[in-house]
Amino acid sequence: MAGDVTAATYRLIVGARGWDHSAWNGAFYPEDLPEDWRLSYYSNEFRGVLLPESVWQTAGPREIASWCDDVADGFLFFLQASDPLAAGPQAETYRVLFGSHWGGVPATAGSVMSADEEWDLRGLRKRLENLMAQPQGVAVPGFFISGSPPDIDHLREVKMLADML
Repeated sequence: MAGDVTAATYRLIVGARGWDHSAWNGAFYPEDLPEDWRLSYYSNEFRGVLLPESVWQTAGPREIASWCDDVADGFLFFLQASDPLAAGPQAETYRVLFGSHWGGVPATAGSVMSADEEWDLRGLRKRLENLMAQPQGVAVPGFFISGSPPDIDHLREVKMLADML
């Protein structure tokens, strides 16, 4: 997809852990949206996604290239790793595969909010400010909400908060 937006445009990327959540049908994705259009649809609202380790480690170069073709310029893919330091050697391979869509491997657990955490916008503001002040292992700091599926309303609120900072 063409565009002149770059990752450097953003101070903080907000997104979900994964985009392929069938439970979002009707709540986020239109009911009639084909499954293979989900990433494109998701990328129209959010600037990045956190790929679970099980997803990025099994994706081949063709699948990654397809993902990159499905998103706009400036959209970033971040890799979740159980041990970000151990993922270092693999990261270079994935950096090349993702090219300009490479977000990195977040080195801090503070970049992911689980569905079990208390929803507190004041606390989130502080957390986002900390991420922006000390980005580790990423091109642009990212904040991601996990869950089965991640709460789309919470994602939108965090995105709005991040845009105001």
